[in-house]
Amino acid sequence: MATVAVGDLHGNLSALEDLLDKVLPELSPSDELVFLGDYIDRGPDSRGCIDRILALRDEAAFTVVTLLGNHEDWMLKSRENPARHSWILAMQGFSTIQCYSIDAAMRLSSEIETAGPRLITEEVPLPYHLFFDSLPAAHLAFFEGLKPFHRTRDAVCVHGGLDPHAGRVESQDVDCLIWGTDDFVEKYRGEDAILYGHWNNAVLDWKRWPSPRIGENRTFGIDTISHGVLTAIRLPDGKVFQSRRFRKR
Repeated sequence: MATVAVGDLHGNLSALEDLLDKVLPELSPSDELVFLGDYIDRGPDSRGCIDRILALRDEAAFTVVTLLGNHEDWMLKSRENPARHSWILAMQGFSTIQCYSIDAAMRLSSEIETAGPRLITEEVPLPYHLFFDSLPAAHLAFFEGLKPFHRTRDAVCVHGGLDPHAGRVESQDVDCLIWGTDDFVEKYRGEDAILYGHWNNAVLDWKRWPSPRIGENRTFGIDTISHGVLTAIRLPDGKVFQSRRFRKR
């Protein structure tokens, strides 16, 4: 039994397909494949990434686990409160909206332009329902079913980390798990190995090729997608899998 964690995708379907070609042949039915969140935004094909994971989950003999990233969390909060605009303004959410509905993207863009500064000062609501109505039911269920963390025999898997001063992951606030804390990477000294993404803190070689950031405190940071490379790591043996480099298109 092994745990294989996959880092942030951010709409990079080409990197996901390439990585899975390398990972899937090495998975057995007793293994767990854990996606650490941030499937959407920035890249060109968030929808394709979700379709691929859903198909994998349906077909795989092994267990597929999907975690909540901060991008998915802020997207869902826009659905709950259409006057909350952190996702669309700060997370490059338009790339996600466009791959589901060009019409929704155009309407939201127009509404933002019309509102101008009032969008913030008066908390003007936006018609986010146009985007959410365009989501296939299976995709909306996917987003709503994402977990804040997952514990395996080998490690705790989480998107952003945790609060190193707040005890076991089960007792921690969800915001800490999806965002981490500023001192998580340096100060964590818990008993569990931690597999995390989010931080874009890859170790770069002289050719600027990204490798996981592996700490002496048994933290394993695998968010490398900003460099066009998707990374996975397997525990307990520590084998690293990586895609070829695929930039945004």
